Amino acid sequence: MRTIRTERLRLEPAMREHAATLWKVLQAPDLREYQDLPEADLPQFERMVAARPATLGPGVSGRFEWLIYLEGVHEPVGWVSLRMAERASSAAEIGYSVLREFRGRGIATEAVRALVRETFERLAVRRVRAYCVPENTASRRVLERAGFIADGVLPHGATVRGRPVDVVGYVVEREAFSSGQVTEMPASG
Repeated sequence: MRTIRTERLRLEPAMREHAATLWKVLQAPDLREYQDLPEADLPQFERMVAARPATLGPGVSGRFEWLIYLEGVHEPVGWVSLRMAERASSAAEIGYSVLREFRGRGIATEAVRALVRETFERLAVRRVRAYCVPENTASRRVLERAGFIADGVLPHGATVRGRPVDVVGYVVEREAFSSGQVTEMPASG
């Protein structure tokens, strides 16, 4: 995995030595409002991160994560992730979150677009998917600004706070992204 850079952001791979930093970010209570994050203590989480693949490339499956750093801020302001399933090598799935005090600045949109670009450049996938609960309008706006298109509701597609919830699926296709059909829409607020 490599560091991904944008105009304002640096996405640092969250490897074993960064597990404690990522764990600290994931402990922010508001991140659990719409996501089912692992209920692991730090040693358990460090083992989980250590078991993940270290190299992102064709044919690799697993979960990959990056810490989001904003120019001028020394601590991470969020994270983005990429999941590659063993059996579905034509599609990848992304996830993301930005700490509350850094929301509304276009950080999530910029990070998502950078990860989508990295995915299409380094992997032979045809599409990238993302899911969010219907009530999470801010996340839905992030995906739409990043060029994703809603493609339906998946009943009980996720678990949040121990209960099944519906999720809206979003997708961006390689051809649309690579051909310029997907244009970055300005972040609002």
